Amino acid sequence: MRKNINKIIAFAIGISVMSGSVVPALAADSTQLTTTSTSTAKNSQIVNGKPLLTLDEAVKEAISISEILQLDTSKITYQDKTNDLNEDLDDSKDVSGDEEDFNDDTREVSANKARQQRDFDQDLLIYKVTKKYNDMVTSQMEIDKASKNLEIKKKELKDAQLRGSLGMTIPVDLKATQLEIEKLENKQKSSESALKDAQYSFKVLTGKDVTQYSLEQDVKFEPLKIDGSVDKYLDNSIESYIKYSEQLVKLNKDYYDKEYVDDNKLDSKDVNAAKDAIRSAQGAYDEARNDTSGKFTEDDIKNKKDILDKAKTDYTSKISARITYLKTKLDNYESETSLNENKKAFKDNLKTYYTNLLASEDNINTYKKNIEVYNEKLKNYKLQYDLGMITESTYNGYVLNSIQDEIDLRNEIISYNTLKQEIQKPWIAFSGAK
Repeated sequence: MRKNINKIIAFAIGISVMSGSVVPALAADSTQLTTTSTSTAKNSQIVNGKPLLTLDEAVKEAISISEILQLDTSKITYQDKTNDLNEDLDDSKDVSGDEEDFNDDTREVSANKARQQRDFDQDLLIYKVTKKYNDMVTSQMEIDKASKNLEIKKKELKDAQLRGSLGMTIPVDLKATQLEIEKLENKQKSSESALKDAQYSFKVLTGKDVTQYSLEQDVKFEPLKIDGSVDKYLDNSIESYIKYSEQLVKLNKDYYDKEYVDDNKLDSKDVNAAKDAIRSAQGAYDEARNDTSGKFTEDDIKNKKDILDKAKTDYTSKISARITYLKTKLDNYESETSLNENKKAFKDNLKTYYTNLLASEDNINTYKKNIEVYNEKLKNYKLQYDLGMITESTYNGYVLNSIQDEIDLRNEIISYNTLKQEIQKPWIAFSGAK
């Protein structure tokens, strides 16, 4: 069983995160299971007999095969081509003044928004790959730990069965241990199935069969530093998210509030004038049509009918344009209101994320201190084991506890990094990817 102790200690060393805490190799003749060699010819690392797939490499692969990013690139290309054609069309129509400025500005902002969306989608892809990568590493750590735990429990069961044959253990204790082992085995199967699902999802994202690679276990912890006001920082983060949407809303609102009305005469006075023109033309036509004195010829009557028809057509055109204009104005106000409400909701959410971030940072520091203290305790447990004061199974259980502490610390750092990303890049937080 001493070899099993060596494996447990080596495993504990292998999973330590970049926090400066390492579980001491306390068992005698402990060996390191994780071996790394570097091939200078291929500039690749071999870990546990498999090539190392770093997170950066996985992200690059995911970006290179992403159909979403390819579609975004196509959208940018077609947006540029469409903008060029529309600009040529405006030139052929001699569009100038406020309308020309509005069209040029709208085309420019739309092109920038398309490019921004590609950046957003790339950030989201990196987020997804990172999450899957870390999930797989953590799942494998937990599976390995559970396997060691099963070994310990099975050894305890054998010892209990031996004591039972000597009449030193009651049957109910044996059944309890057997049931505990059964629960651990069921959980192990479930964890392995979940890991396979994560591996499949990772392959879809990156094209990489992760079973053929070793993965990095370290995660970096770099606290978010904000100089000045937190509120201002969050506001700036949100502004970077909605920048071009806000510009489009402002362009449309300004144009349709003043310039568009002035250029196209869509105010209510102009519509009323067209309506008055119908009344006037209708009166003239009725007068000519109903005249019995012979004052108006057939050509006069036809001419007045044409004037009336033209007035009706002009009125219909103006009232239709007025309705469209009013609907556009309402849509602009709705867009502005929706944008402002979203900004408030975004700010509220980001403030919650920041509060959670501070709590997570405190948890990380507590975990680190706890691991340092527990490592000192492990030295005492190792001494007790060497002196025969505690059993091998008891000592192995203490080592597994230290491994769980490392896993908990790793998970907390991952949680912190996720919150940090969501605060810095709110388009990730509000994409629905979580």
